[in-house]
Parts: sequence; structure tokens; C-alpha cells
Amino acid sequence: MQDLWIDAPAFLIVMTALLGLAVGSFLNVVVHRLPRMLERQWRRECLLFLGQPAEPASDVEDPGNLFWPGSRCAVENIPLLGYLWLRGRCAHCGTEISPRYPLLELLSAVLSAAVAWRFGWSLPLLPALVLSWGLLALAAIDLERQLLPDAITLPFL
Repeated sequence: MQDLWIDAPAFLIVMTALLGLAVGSFLNVVVHRLPRMLERQWRRECLLFLGQPAEPASDVEDPGNLFWPGSRCAVENIPLLGYLWLRGRCAHCGTEISPRYPLLELLSAVLSAAVAWRFGWSLPLLPALVLSWGLLALAAIDLERQLLPDAITLPFL
């Protein structure tokens, strides 16, 4: 098995692309929830600064955090395949799913494969993957909200 990783770069590239699909699925959560979490935090801080009582958070406004609540449709949440299987619609309510979700998953897989192809099985592979995923999340958030969250940018400094 050890020789398979070292002697078969195609295997590493394919496995890294599959990992990229899974990470892309999580990046969609980050892109969707992180700006909302920050806005909720800023609203609370502004109210505190102004000496006003904090607003009670409703379920609609409260995105939870990056890990909770979990997805209701985990079975349909298979990267790319779930979107194609459901023809771009939610299995529960039938609303259209934004094309951003499969696009971000696909871009993550392609970037991950490109990084694996460039670095092969070497020490810089993991940091290059993490940097690529972080930049992809930043680009998506910036395109959607014109915001570059410190929670992502500062660790890269």
C-alpha cells in the first residue's frame, strides 16, 4: 500500500480530488454561515455599545455555528452527485438549490487535484491544500458579500 501512494501519482490526485469534494461541501457551509454568524455578533456588539438590550435571536436569524445544526438532508448531501440526483431542487421542500453549491464543490475538487499534481506526495502538499481551500472560501464569501472575514484571513498571515 505504501508503494501505491508513492509510485502512483494518479491515485494521489484522484484521492485528493475526492477529499476536495468533501471539503468543498464543508466550504459551502462556511460560505453560507460564517457571514451570518459575524453579522449576528456585530449586531450584538453594537447594541451592547449603545447600551440597548440584546435582541432575542430567532431560529431564522440564528445560523448556529459551523458545525451545528447539522444538515437535514445528509443522504442527499453527497457532493455534486446529490445535486445532480435531485436535479438542483431540495428533496424536502422542492425549492431550487443555488448552483454555487455544486460549483464550489467542483472547484474545490479541481484545485485539490491540481495541488496534488503540482506537489505530489511531499511535505508542502497539506499546507498548499489548506491555503487553496481557505482562498476558495474567501473568494466565494467576497463574491457574495464583499467581505473577507478575519476568522479566515488572519490565520494565513
